[in-house]
Amino acid sequence: MITITNYSDFKNNLGKKVKIVGKIAKEIWQHLTTLLDSHPYMNYFDLPDGYQIVIYTKDSISCKENIEIVGKLIKVEGKRKNPRSKIYDEYFEYQLVVDKWKCLDSE
Repeated sequence: MITITNYSDFKNNLGKKVKIVGKIAKEIWQHLTTLLDSHPYMNYFDLPDGYQIVIYTKDSISCKENIEIVGKLIKVEGKRKNPRSKIYDEYFEYQLVVDKWKCLDSE
């Protein structure tokens, strides 16, 4: 398993099991999302380097501070649509399907 500390590490670890530490976001940015029947809970997750990703979990996360999450890094793709243009740009985001998580509040 690979520990990721920066968003720039995501590209080289797509499809791999990774570990990330961060916090549930208090301010939500706009993101692509997907539906995963196996992981019905979705959270916005702030990384230490200032980036934010979407994570999917099997159960609700109740942590108030730092969280360690482990899961598979995925790429969610879509198209930007400008109704005034005939150009459709491909767009993607890295996101995480979480296998397990633990609160680091008390450490």
